[in-house]
Amino acid sequence: MLIEQTRILSVEKHFDFLSEDTEFILGVRIDDNLKINFSEIGFINEPKNGDTVLPATSFGAVSRFNAEGKYIKHKDQEMETAYRQIEWHWKEFCGRNERVERSKIVDVPYKRYPRTYISPPSMEISFIYNNEVKIIKINKIFKYTSNNFDDIKHGVNLLLEIFNRCEVFTKDLDIINKPSVRRLNWDILPKGKYPWDKLQPKLDEIIKREPKGNHPVINNRFEKIRQYDPEFTAIGRAGFRGYVIFGFPKKELYILESTKYGNATYVLSENWEKLSKLTKAELLQNDLHKDRIIHRESWENEIDKLLA
Repeated sequence: MLIEQTRILSVEKHFDFLSEDTEFILGVRIDDNLKINFSEIGFINEPKNGDTVLPATSFGAVSRFNAEGKYIKHKDQEMETAYRQIEWHWKEFCGRNERVERSKIVDVPYKRYPRTYISPPSMEISFIYNNEVKIIKINKIFKYTSNNFDDIKHGVNLLLEIFNRCEVFTKDLDIINKPSVRRLNWDILPKGKYPWDKLQPKLDEIIKREPKGNHPVINNRFEKIRQYDPEFTAIGRAGFRGYVIFGFPKKELYILESTKYGNATYVLSENWEKLSKLTKAELLQNDLHKDRIIHRESWENEIDKLLA
């Protein structure tokens, strides 16, 4: 898996495809597109297999913290007295018209906020060959657990700061590829007019999970929308159970209906391919709907106006 950005803020966002306790290595493959000044990092110009260095601090805040640590200022606390040393110069009188230049190191007090020192992670990087592929890797095996997220984030950001990229390898230095996400939240029925006698049993499967008193109302809503001959119907699965989308691509309308009491009918205008890849929260909360029809007595009239 290749990460190319300035820095990451969340480990879970980029590594959630790994199982708990998975061990891995962070590094970068060296190719013609990766311009590296080895001496700037700390290596000799022609590093040899196994050469290891603590990266120089000149790349930015992450590499500086990695080598030197940092202080956390506590601005919510009262200031304290601290001291800095300076060289103090003066002329010492040694007799008539004679003075000698003197100097000494003295402590000068000043006020500052209390601070806590955070020790440097001191992650070293190694230059290695792996099956004739040149790799620079952090000299550490990471384990995917929440307790290690700070270390993982620091390791990724250290490589991003130095190389503008970071890759994830197995312990044997094979590339770990992030699998593409394939959401299985919808059963899409065949395109074209779907006979009610075939569609009804599929809808009955989700309707029967609701209180019996609600069945006629839910059936009526489904039947009303179906009268306008949607080009396809998608029935929600798993966490989307109870949701049905009736698609009218030619009208650029997708009707999201729910069996849940108190819900509304959402009128969506985005293309179905995009909608089917969204999470439930994204689908309902990100203002993707062009209209929202409340389940009241006026509901049928609103549907007629929309689809007639």
